[in-house]
Amino acid sequence: MREPQFAYRLDLEYDGTDFFGWQIQPNQRTVQGELLAAAQRLFPHPPIQIVGASRTDRGVHARHQVAVLRTSQPRPPGEIQSALNALTGDDLWIHRVTPVPLEFHPRYQARAKRYQYRVVRGHSPLRRRYAWEFPLPLNVPLLQRLASQLLGEHDFKLLSTDPRENTRIALLESHWRERDDELVYTVVAPRFLYKMVRILVGTMVLAAAGRLPADTLARALQGQRVRIAVAPPQGLVLDRIFFEMP
Repeated sequence: MREPQFAYRLDLEYDGTDFFGWQIQPNQRTVQGELLAAAQRLFPHPPIQIVGASRTDRGVHARHQVAVLRTSQPRPPGEIQSALNALTGDDLWIHRVTPVPLEFHPRYQARAKRYQYRVVRGHSPLRRRYAWEFPLPLNVPLLQRLASQLLGEHDFKLLSTDPRENTRIALLESHWRERDDELVYTVVAPRFLYKMVRILVGTMVLAAAGRLPADTLARALQGQRVRIAVAPPQGLVLDRIFFEMP
């Protein structure tokens, strides 16, 4: 079998509601699988590879995801963009296609990633696909203090569901912002552990609602096993991939 000879960077966004995450899974609709199926129709001769910068979970959205398409056949970038957009669903859109060196790897060459999480205080049928509807009162100053305590390098081993990787991570940004009846959490780091952002959000929100002790995160970062919470996926958005330090 021939090796890929050409590579194209894909800058895309998607609504994760009807996807079982980024990574290909048997008999499930995934973002990587949808892109690969479309690329196989455009480039009928193997090999074809699709690799993403971040493996978002089921139900998680992306405002800016980056992937690389590797193939043994060249095509104009505009033709690739038009064809892939025509061959994928309306909940996935490629904004730009750019030729890149064959060795370009969006996951390993990304310098940082920014995630945002939206919480609606109350109920909102129009926003429930993209936010966590939380009906209980929240202590916003406590939320902001907890977020600021996460800045810098910490060991997040006990704040992930799969801590097999190197668990020491430096958070470059971590803050909450109020916007009308919404609270938006922004976090930036070179990388994240599996479900780490959702655990941080879930634990902070339940602490701010008085359902978990206020020192829960601090104790977890000190290596103490504590009860944590996982926020639902629909409020989480992969907001940006940085290839230079933010």
